[in-house]
Amino acid sequence: MYLVSRIAGRLARHAPGSETPELDRHLALRAPQASCLDAALAEIVRDAWAAGQNIDLDGVGYGPTHWDGEIFHAAPLSYYFFLAGLVRVQDCRTILELGTHYGGSCRAMLRGVAPEAAADILTIDISDINRAIGRTPGITKLVGDANSDAIIKQTVLHFANAPIDLLYVDADHHFGPTLTSLGIYCLLLRPRLIVIDDVLLNPQMRTLWDALAAAPGARAVNCIDIAPGIRESHVGFGLLSLH
Repeated sequence: MYLVSRIAGRLARHAPGSETPELDRHLALRAPQASCLDAALAEIVRDAWAAGQNIDLDGVGYGPTHWDGEIFHAAPLSYYFFLAGLVRVQDCRTILELGTHYGGSCRAMLRGVAPEAAADILTIDISDINRAIGRTPGITKLVGDANSDAIIKQTVLHFANAPIDLLYVDADHHFGPTLTSLGIYCLLLRPRLIVIDDVLLNPQMRTLWDALAAAPGARAVNCIDIAPGIRESHVGFGLLSLH
């Protein structure tokens, strides 16, 4: 744990505004191109997207918005159906979510668990804008920084230091903090699958995705290259396996 904390601290010291365009360009050149899709992951994406269309997400909404023209979005977003379908077809039961917001994503994933009573979803966020999430059977909510010592230890204890089925990351959309989260929880919990939202949202997330896709042994696809309906093309939705 001490080593993990030291690594996290070093990465966190890289300020979000410290861009490195030349290094970013070289990482982009190393990353696999969309034309070289991983066939096995692509099949998972297709199956999950299809399965999700048949999962009832009535009442699962995004909540308070950060876009113009709408204050509260009560309907499910398109990628909620993908998350629910992925959980269903991959039989995911132990799930860690980084970035709860209002709880739409974790509630969608809960609907995908079969049977729902078998779900063990831990969701973490620095805010607690929907306290009902933590009282939902199958979902546990931690409030705090996912990269902090206390939250890391609570998370490891929650899952009894056992491998988990799915890690879903939709939190701080910057290179250093997101890579820190991935390093910590991939090392400690060994997730079978990893989903990262907004992999094309900004230059830092694009560089992060390029680095992950080019990592030795990694298998990665941007899900919208297979099923464009999952998410807007300019933000991306990454599926990753490190095994």
